[in-house]
Amino acid sequence: MRRCARDLRAPGSARGPLRRLGGVGAPRMLVAAALLAASCARPSSERSDGSVGAIAALVDEESAPAIGAPTARSPADARSAADARPPAETSSPPASSAWAAGEARVARALQRSPLRALRLTGKLADGRFEATLSLGAPAEGAAPREVKVKLAPAQKKAPLAFRRPLAFYRMAKALGAHVVPAAAARRIGIGELAALIGREPNARKLLRRLAVMNDGTVDALVLAPAPGPPGPRWISPRRRSVRFDDAPELDVWARWARSPSPVRGERTVILRDYLEVLALDYLAGNGLRKEIVIDVQAGALSLEANASAFPLHVKAHELDRQLGRLVEAARFPRALRDALARFGPEAAAAALRPGGIEEELVPPRALVELEERRLALLSLIAAKLADRGEDAVLSL
Repeated sequence: MRRCARDLRAPGSARGPLRRLGGVGAPRMLVAAALLAASCARPSSERSDGSVGAIAALVDEESAPAIGAPTARSPADARSAADARPPAETSSPPASSAWAAGEARVARALQRSPLRALRLTGKLADGRFEATLSLGAPAEGAAPREVKVKLAPAQKKAPLAFRRPLAFYRMAKALGAHVVPAAAARRIGIGELAALIGREPNARKLLRRLAVMNDGTVDALVLAPAPGPPGPRWISPRRRSVRFDDAPELDVWARWARSPSPVRGERTVILRDYLEVLALDYLAGNGLRKEIVIDVQAGALSLEANASAFPLHVKAHELDRQLGRLVEAARFPRALRDALARFGPEAAAAALRPGGIEEELVPPRALVELEERRLALLSLIAAKLADRGEDAVLSL
């Protein structure tokens, strides 16, 4: 197995030509890489011998503190997790699901609900605020429900930067993914911003750096603090960020994904989230993922920093991390495969260019590259289905 893994990562392996070919050749090379990975798959008996003792310990010591107590591996128990995701096997298309409707309501609330206050967070150059958003009263006469969200006004140095994380969220929403917090763009008057900021000196300095439109408004990206609707996940105190390139949790999740059947300590929801992360970043050409947020209380993952999605120039070698782990994965969520099959060029254009060229979130070339990577990912999964069967591969 170790020799096969080295061969798969070697410069002369299937991934080497894949980076150079691109376009039509990419799906074919992915299929070849998938078949090679399948031929090197670890036999099931290897999981129970003494050679995996160190990795099993890593699951217990490193992963358990990060993502909470182990959940039962039955499908019913996995679906009762705090994020309440629908069953993958029976989920309807995102456009008609109750989950998608709830996401749409959250996005509208981010876009239209009144802002009560702003507080500058992080470095001044970053231009990010914590905003108090009033979601309105649940009943007449009751106090408004206020929640904390993130707000990033457009700056002169990058007036359209808000479009890329917004495009990433809309793509994730169209694919039914559950790891990206809701995002919306809204226009705020510069006078309203000044009033909300108040007399805070550093925040007032930022006003001079904002990209003010001719009508006196500023485009701003508003982000929910966690995936899903307002609730416990939005105020969860047990959340922490881990580095995407060297966190021990990533190695544990990758081992789960490589296994053709559930392993000891595996969390189904976390594994699904992990594969969604890899697929979304690969589709968006995002090879610069720096961190993932672990919601310990919910036992789920969250992608909250998505400014590097849909770069103007995608460097193929930067996607090696996601691509390599996708090639090595033995199991995938059925709902993800089905959503990828539906997410053709028309669906992508509807999500990322809803009003044509006037409202495009990504340039036309990005849509072409997105379609190439979608077909490549579908070909990768199809190769695994041909090798091991649908029930074995689409078991999440």
